[in-house]
Amino acid sequence: MKRVLAIFMLTSTVFMMTACGGVSPTGPADNAAVTDAAAAAENSDTVAVDSSDADAKEITASEADKTTGSATSQADDKKDEGKAEAAAESTEAAAKDGEAAKAEDKKEDNKAEADKKEDSKEEAGAENKKDTSAEDDKEVDLSEVTMFDEEQTMYVKSAVNVRKGPTTEYDIVGSAKAGDELKVLGQYGKAGWYYIEYKKDKAFVSNKFLLKSKEEYEAYQARLAAQAQEAAAQQAAQQAAAQQAAQQAAAQQQAAAQPAPQPAPQPQQQAPAQQAAQPAPAPAGVLFIGDSRCVQMRALVGQSSWICENSKGYEWLVDTALGRADRIIGKGTKVVVCLGVNDTENVEKYATLINQKAAEWAARGAKTYYVSVNPVWENPYRTEEEVEYFNSRMPGLLSGVTWIDTHSTLINSGYRLVDGLHYDDATNINIYNLIISQLK
Repeated sequence: MKRVLAIFMLTSTVFMMTACGGVSPTGPADNAAVTDAAAAAENSDTVAVDSSDADAKEITASEADKTTGSATSQADDKKDEGKAEAAAESTEAAAKDGEAAKAEDKKEDNKAEADKKEDSKEEAGAENKKDTSAEDDKEVDLSEVTMFDEEQTMYVKSAVNVRKGPTTEYDIVGSAKAGDELKVLGQYGKAGWYYIEYKKDKAFVSNKFLLKSKEEYEAYQARLAAQAQEAAAQQAAQQAAAQQAAQQAAAQQQAAAQPAPQPAPQPQQQAPAQQAAQPAPAPAGVLFIGDSRCVQMRALVGQSSWICENSKGYEWLVDTALGRADRIIGKGTKVVVCLGVNDTENVEKYATLINQKAAEWAARGAKTYYVSVNPVWENPYRTEEEVEYFNSRMPGLLSGVTWIDTHSTLINSGYRLVDGLHYDDATNINIYNLIISQLK
């Protein structure tokens, strides 16, 4: 641009000089001057141009330096950013490692705690086992056993349970039947249970069921046989009397239905026979609460009120019988309870409950009676030992309740069992009459 401007200015000067006559078209000196001037101008333009190019180059280099600096700065920035990111990643990784380490430590702690609990549990189990073992060792105070100078052979008079200790509260370890011989080592207390040798071990049996000699056992069996024969004879007599009465009634009915001109002949007289037991008339307001023994009496006598079911005990009394009884008991009611043979172990529960209900019923004008559990013989459910335990405990536990001891009366007067637990009709009527006699 500067070169063009210089040429333009030089041309304009020449033109003006020519026009004014100051320049000779043909003057060599002038032309030389003009030429020199033009050359000078051109040189000047060239220098100017070169200077401009240098400036341009300088600007370009500066720009390049700026660009390079900018790139370097950007590279540094990126490098710094990379370092920051790497640092952040390193920090995050460290944090993750820290969390993992904490989780691992917690896992180890939990495992250690679980191991500790397991150890404590095992120690507690061992301690409990040790305590239980200690208790087992102290179950029976053998210092209370008076040992005999030498072992004695005794005889079982009727089926009895053999137990770990000298009361019916101890576990049963076996049994002995009538006629078995037992080796007796000593006696617990002054007149309590016998300490025996049983199947290469030591145990206890009630002294009420052992006889000290073979002769005593045989005499006892003879008495039982005599009682059974007497009961059989009594039943046969009762059946004969009942048959005779039926024949007489039939003859009288026939004579009345066929009148004759002459008086009807009297039936042939027979030798008097023992009269069959008849149910005694019951006073008004008698209520029986009981098990299968009451069911049998109800079927024979019919009179009175009955709340009774087969094979029942304490739980049935609580859940069913007392609710039904409370609805009918009032002034003048005589409540007769006949329960216990199915669960003799509940003697204290029976006494506590009946004492409470007797007080309530007394406030209504009623009176309460409790009948003993009657004798049993060999059967799968109850032993005579358990029956006697129940009967020995109950009278002392009752309060405001009259105890009726039919068990002792049957032992003294005789009875007949049909299955070891239930009685024949004659015995059931006798039991009923014994109860009614106490109510009057």
